[in-house]
Amino acid sequence: MKMLDKLREMLLGKTPLTAENTPPHSSSVAARVDEIPPFSLPTADLMRFDPQVRIGLGARNGMLLQGKVNFTAERPEVQVWLQRQWQRLWSQHGHQLIKAKLYGYLPLEVMYEETDAKGTIEVASLRDQHPRSVNLLTADGRVVGFETKTAAKDKPVKVLAPKALVCTFDAEFGNPYGCSLLERAYPAWFEKWTDGGAKKALRLRMMKDAYIGDILWYPAGRTIHYADGREVSWRQVAKEILDHRMTGSAMTLPMMFDDQGRKLVDYTPPQEVKGGTQIFAWKQDVDHEIWKALEMPPEVIEASTSGSGYSGRWIPLTIALGAVQAEFNELLACVDRDILRPIAQWNFGNVKYDVQPASFVELFSEMN
Repeated sequence: MKMLDKLREMLLGKTPLTAENTPPHSSSVAARVDEIPPFSLPTADLMRFDPQVRIGLGARNGMLLQGKVNFTAERPEVQVWLQRQWQRLWSQHGHQLIKAKLYGYLPLEVMYEETDAKGTIEVASLRDQHPRSVNLLTADGRVVGFETKTAAKDKPVKVLAPKALVCTFDAEFGNPYGCSLLERAYPAWFEKWTDGGAKKALRLRMMKDAYIGDILWYPAGRTIHYADGREVSWRQVAKEILDHRMTGSAMTLPMMFDDQGRKLVDYTPPQEVKGGTQIFAWKQDVDHEIWKALEMPPEVIEASTSGSGYSGRWIPLTIALGAVQAEFNELLACVDRDILRPIAQWNFGNVKYDVQPASFVELFSEMN
């Protein structure tokens, strides 16, 4: 009984569970290692600020948050409890759970509370931890928690399920850290933002069209005498004229000729440079590559040029829904493994139940 009381204190209090096994972090390597630096978690944080990445993730999350789950259990009270726990987690903390795909994994500390006189324990809230601050813990080939450092303690704190929830994305072949969805979009994002990439080339092209390319002819070695007695070289005057040109102001030049009738002061405006359309098309192609890497085909996000709704775009939508279904199923499996099953055993004893995620294809078929 003392052991049960101690476990109960750990679940409801602030004392963390402990574990022994701390596996090393498996570093990710970009697909194009010969061209771009390896992908890292700080890179994932940078990529989140790209508008195209945010739109792709927003479209994906909008579908994902529509997910539904059905529980079946031999005891009605167990089924009602399970459904209530999932509904609370998904409605109040779904915005946290769906961030697992940004890094490949997401550790969260689970807070519990007693809800009735029987001492039934339910989930109260989740506290997410940044993946860079933790190491995952495994035992017998499965994730059991995480190890993190706190500001108040020098030694690492180990937190085990069910006090710890570790959500993963695309975790396969025994890799507990999963695979970041952003890593798939990393090559296209790098091509967009790096030196010599689409954004820098586009910026240089716009600078070329706006400012660069003017030619101002002025008489070398000559000066201008102002009425106040000042003497200024034509070189300085030419520089001031071009500075004003960059502000968009009008230009006034004196009509001066030499003894042979040739102009001493002349201006040649910037000449058009071909290829501007190709640069814009390049950036658009890179943006579309980002969406595709996020498993959101452009046809799903962009408005159709003809028809309405998803008319003629069902196949691209099905591709996106298949990816969202896989992500939802993995999140559900993590929550079931770390929270629902152990707490159901605690509250109701040796219970058996089944969990079935709803089909996103069927759900969106009914909506459209």
